[in-house]
Amino acid sequence: MAQVTVYFDDSGTHPEANTAIAACYVSTVDKWKNFESDWRAILKEEKFASFHMADFAASKASKNEFSGWDDDKRRRVLRKLCATINIRIRTGFVAAVKKRDYDDLITGDFRKYCGEHHYTFALRTCANGLGQWRRRFEPSATMHYVFDQMTKGHGKSEIIRVMDAARDESKRESLGSGVIVLGGYTFEDKKKFPPLQASDILAWCGFQVSQHLTVGRPFSWIAKEALRILQTAPLKQHIYDKDGLGRWANAEKEELKRRGQPKP
Repeated sequence: MAQVTVYFDDSGTHPEANTAIAACYVSTVDKWKNFESDWRAILKEEKFASFHMADFAASKASKNEFSGWDDDKRRRVLRKLCATINIRIRTGFVAAVKKRDYDDLITGDFRKYCGEHHYTFALRTCANGLGQWRRRFEPSATMHYVFDQMTKGHGKSEIIRVMDAARDESKRESLGSGVIVLGGYTFEDKKKFPPLQASDILAWCGFQVSQHLTVGRPFSWIAKEALRILQTAPLKQHIYDKDGLGRWANAEKEELKRRGQPKP
């Protein structure tokens, strides 16, 4: 039986950000083992301990382990890491939602259903795509979710409730579909889990795209280079504008009504 693991990360969850991002990469356990070996070899060769995209892309005056790197080294390392991601992953998912739009349109009991936290909604959007991918490509595989460690302020307790509910729903659906029941989930330290560092890059890139679309922020060369490489691999991107979010909300309410659930 194949084993598939999904690694999730977020961007824009800090209060000052106008958009919340969820991003994930999925691959088999064997491919992730090869990925980790490749990733750690790059870390050793280029002499840094772990990769965090926000630190990497920060001003050269910032004090972190990438301080003092010239652009040639930055470009070389970024290309190596992104190429390694593309080789080892099966597919990726990114979802983005503008916080103000979500607050305007997703209210009351419907908000409790969708997610009180913006990131929860973005995560569920990715998870829906994952479910479709799994039913098509890996219906007999077990699937385990790994999240970066989170604080309660970022909605960790809500993510736990969502995942527990998803497992219960998976058990019911499995009786009719034959798709293996959804596996477990864990919260891990990004510094110790290279696949989470890969999802960190994807989440950061998703945030750059959202800022370009919402406020016209130009892409840095780092964003351009990362996107140029990562977008050549299988990747589903869902960035909601207000109209799109409104259409989704109306359709979801109608679906709940059709299934006989109380209207939010």
